[in-house]
Amino acid sequence: MDSLNLNKLKKIVLNLLIDTDKQNFIIGLSGGVDSMLLLHVVNEIKSHNDFNIRAIHINHHISKNNNLMEQHCIDACNEYHTDLVIKNITEKKKNNIEEFLRNKRYNLIFDTMNKDEALLLGHHQNDQVETFFYRLFRGSSPKGLSLMKKISYRNDKLLCRPFLSLGKENITKLSQYLNIKFIKDLSNDDMSFDRNYIRSQIIPPIVKRWDTLNNIMEHNIELQDTYSKIVNDYCESIYNSIISNNTLCINSLKRKPIYLYGTFLKYWINKKIQYDLSKNEIYNLIKLIQSNNNDYPKCELKNKVSLIRYDNKLHIIKLDDNHLNEPKSWDLQSDIKFGYTTITLNELKDKGLYEKLYNKAPFILKSVTGNEKIMLNSNYYQDLKKIFQNKSIPTWEREKFVLFFSNHELLLAYSNKHIFISSEIR
Repeated sequence: MDSLNLNKLKKIVLNLLIDTDKQNFIIGLSGGVDSMLLLHVVNEIKSHNDFNIRAIHINHHISKNNNLMEQHCIDACNEYHTDLVIKNITEKKKNNIEEFLRNKRYNLIFDTMNKDEALLLGHHQNDQVETFFYRLFRGSSPKGLSLMKKISYRNDKLLCRPFLSLGKENITKLSQYLNIKFIKDLSNDDMSFDRNYIRSQIIPPIVKRWDTLNNIMEHNIELQDTYSKIVNDYCESIYNSIISNNTLCINSLKRKPIYLYGTFLKYWINKKIQYDLSKNEIYNLIKLIQSNNNDYPKCELKNKVSLIRYDNKLHIIKLDDNHLNEPKSWDLQSDIKFGYTTITLNELKDKGLYEKLYNKAPFILKSVTGNEKIMLNSNYYQDLKKIFQNKSIPTWEREKFVLFFSNHELLLAYSNKHIFISSEIR
């Protein structure tokens, strides 16, 4: 491995970073040869491009040299002038420890990541082979046996694996050429871990007989990328016939073959909120779509997003944590945030409401309880709840309304989408 190969690798990594449309990246840094080479390459790229780079190290505390690996990561990041976040896993678990550590590691990383960051991982060609056999022996479905992608989403976080076309041998040779220091994790020698057993006991005899295994896996990656592009192109071609105003028309989807439901749902959710639906989530969504029950059935996702069926449509709902039920006084002297809604003076003026409201100020702002009445016509009060029903305003949108009370009289029901004005101020 020489400088020409290094330049080729830098180009591969750079193109992948550009494809993410991100400027900020965090490297999963273990201290091993893969992640240390990634740290080196990305920092060389960073010096010529407008990228912000930091790293995160997870200390599992299961190996004798884990603290040594942590210190090595600290020293390396100091050398590269790269900020480093260190997280620790101190919980002890006897059963299924491998899967536990993996999930815990990802959760710690995701909790650390900023919204505008992408995660860079040093997974390589050999890891693909290990992953395939690991999933095979766990009884994964055909889809589950599909290989890792260079760019993917997990829990709405962007993951990038620029080394997937690179073999372990090439990584080692290039690291030696660059004199990159690394530390081997001693836990990799523990045969009680399934991946370690697969790596040392299963794969070597297979490679001995079929020495092109890594090339086959690389070819599989290329086919998978091609397949993904075909699927994406198809989903995009039918998108406007199924999606309107960010909602999915269930009847339109039902006109398509049922085997395409999951594919399109996965595409739609990924496109809208960058979330990769799990097998169970897809299954629950298809059940929701096929159900005749329209009393606001919903499917909860892991990222606190709900998909709710209402009026034969599927809505993506993500409510923030700012909902406020306590009444608040407002004198119309400055902008105000109440619950889910921010009310600006300019918006009130644009809608011609500021002048009508000014003489009634101050107001008591309240949230909807369901018992309010408003006079939309002279001397005729209507239940606000019935107005919402007649206008087909779903329950989650009703929670976003701000009610303007003056002298205990409801004068305005206001949201970013709907406004109901009492005849008292018209």
